[in-house]
Amino acid sequence: MSEPMHVDVDDWHQPLSLVQSPNTGLADGTPELVAGVRNTLIEHPAFASGITAIQRCHRMGRFGLEEPGCLLITGVAGSGKSTLRKEYARHYPRREADEGTEIPVLHLELPAQPTIKNVAERILLELGDPLFTRGSAEAMTSRIVTLFRNCRVELVMLDEFQHFIDNSSEKIEARVADWLKHLVNITKVPFVLMGLRRCHRILQSNEQLRRRFSRQIELKPFGNSDKRSRRIFDGLMRSIWTNLPVSPAPELVGDGDHLDRIHFATYGLMGYIMTLVSTSVEIVLNEKRPCIDQDVLSRAFVESIWPDACGHLNPFHPRFVCRPLTNDKEPFCGYAC
Repeated sequence: MSEPMHVDVDDWHQPLSLVQSPNTGLADGTPELVAGVRNTLIEHPAFASGITAIQRCHRMGRFGLEEPGCLLITGVAGSGKSTLRKEYARHYPRREADEGTEIPVLHLELPAQPTIKNVAERILLELGDPLFTRGSAEAMTSRIVTLFRNCRVELVMLDEFQHFIDNSSEKIEARVADWLKHLVNITKVPFVLMGLRRCHRILQSNEQLRRRFSRQIELKPFGNSDKRSRRIFDGLMRSIWTNLPVSPAPELVGDGDHLDRIHFATYGLMGYIMTLVSTSVEIVLNEKRPCIDQDVLSRAFVESIWPDACGHLNPFHPRFVCRPLTNDKEPFCGYAC
């Protein structure tokens, strides 16, 4: 894996460094073009700092330290956690060797209602255990330890870790913390946990686990409230517009309130920005429109982000009252907490 640029975690609000559009290898056509936009990787400094943190954790884990350093990555939905996980793992695919299957980076998304047993099952399934549903949680954990060694696992990334906390009691959280601490200790493999901000809660139930995960970063939305953050957000959007298969209307790249409207529509989150943009591209291509304009963005917002955005609740409507959509039942309710 090539070295990502280093950016301090506390100073990630810088202009993005790269926009990469994957080559689909398919003939031109609306579905392929829209898929290309949707799969575009925006390598901005927040993304680069996340890659750097995971890479550091991975490298130190190769030394088999008694207490491997682990990492917690948090952020609201759409901040790029899953993209970060998949992109890092893409550079370390499983491979078949003479001694068997090697899985340098094991990564998975936790089930919606996880228990120690069904998470152990999911890990065993990813490790290729044909009997992944067999045995007690203790027996499964023992097999995980053996397979980590046999498959030469160097790093584990678990996404949606907040599911372990949702609808659980403090007793269950303590059991999960103990199990995770035991797994880290006995395998000496570093773990990267990813999820919403409430993931911090499970670390509070176990002092030793909290020490293992002392390295923590948060993926934050792009800002738009001051000159510096506004300049950065404007640079982001200009880079995105430049790399699209269709053109934006002049007002979207000139002076005006377009940045505010896009920010209100996406909360400055990369996932929502690319959803809004790719849906807009799809509308323009399907209807053979000349460009992406405010009307297209208005429809794209309703289709892909908030179906209930009628009239003044749509950031691209002339009567929209400029404010974050964080009230009850609005798309970003709870994001400001």
